[in-house]
Amino acid sequence: MSICRQFKSTKNFPAFFLDWQQDNVNAFVATANGLNAVQAPPWLRTRAPNITASSFVADVMYTLQPLAGGRCGHVLLAPNDIQQWGNILVTLAGLQDDDFLLNAAQVALPVVNGDERALAITYHLIEPSLQRAQANDLRPWRRNGHPLRQLFF
Repeated sequence: MSICRQFKSTKNFPAFFLDWQQDNVNAFVATANGLNAVQAPPWLRTRAPNITASSFVADVMYTLQPLAGGRCGHVLLAPNDIQQWGNILVTLAGLQDDDFLLNAAQVALPVVNGDERALAITYHLIEPSLQRAQANDLRPWRRNGHPLRQLFF
C-alpha cells in the first residue's frame, strides 16, 4: 500500500511513521485526564480533563511537524533529510521525559513481566510502502543515569 503519494521517501530522505497503539493511547488519555492539568507539559495544547486520544495524537504531531519536511495526517512525517529525521527522534525522546506523561503511563500502561506497552511504535521508510517499513528500535531515554519508561518505541 502506498501512503501519502505526494511524499517521496529515499535512503537520504527517510519518512518517519508512527503506528499509534489505539488501545494504549485510550488508556493513557483516560488516566492523564485524572491528573493535575497544571503539571501537563507546555506542548500539550489540550488540557486535562479534556484530552482525547485524537487531541493527544494531534498535539504530538503538531509538536513534531515543524521539525519535518512535511506531514501526512497523524502518522507520517516526510520527507526528511538526515538532520530532520534525527531532530524528530531527539524531540520524541524528550517528549516522553516528562513527569506528567510518565505518571499517566505508569498507571495506564503497567509493565507486566518486563513488557512495556507503547503509545506508538515508530518506523522509518525509505520507500513509499508500509510493507517495507523498518522499526526504529528507539532506546530508552535516561534521566540521572536511569532509563525512563518508554512511551514511543
